[in-house]
Amino acid sequence: MTFFLMVATFLNFGMLILTLKNATSIMSQASYFSLPPLKESRLSHIFVHVGGIPRPIDKFQIIYMQSEVNYTRFFLRNGKSYLESKTLKHFNEVLGNVDFVRIHKSYLVNAKHIVTMTPDNVLLLNGEELPISRRKRRALKKDNALTKFWEN
Repeated sequence: MTFFLMVATFLNFGMLILTLKNATSIMSQASYFSLPPLKESRLSHIFVHVGGIPRPIDKFQIIYMQSEVNYTRFFLRNGKSYLESKTLKHFNEVLGNVDFVRIHKSYLVNAKHIVTMTPDNVLLLNGEELPISRRKRRALKKDNALTKFWEN
């Protein structure tokens, strides 16, 4: 009788190992560790580490974001800037394309802070001018939501 219990236990243990191997291979896929972008209606704040503590920043306070290799610098309406250790691509995906416009590989701009756009630059409410890349220029001109900002 004990022999049959040992065989049954061994078979159950073997099934457990196979199940764990399958679970490990599934969990190692990138899709299980990356979060989908949040919907625009639910996302009103972004958490940025300030002094090692995550703090919420209202996305409407962000004028633009600038890429610094694998970091992103946030420029806010109150004149402050914060550096976060995530790429600009990450924030572009999280924020979506509703309020923020990618004008250059290094810049993501809040569309609500754009005053005018020329073929080479974007003028913001705070008076700063940011460059528009040649690759983004054509797509930005075709974007119906941005046509009101283009100078003729």
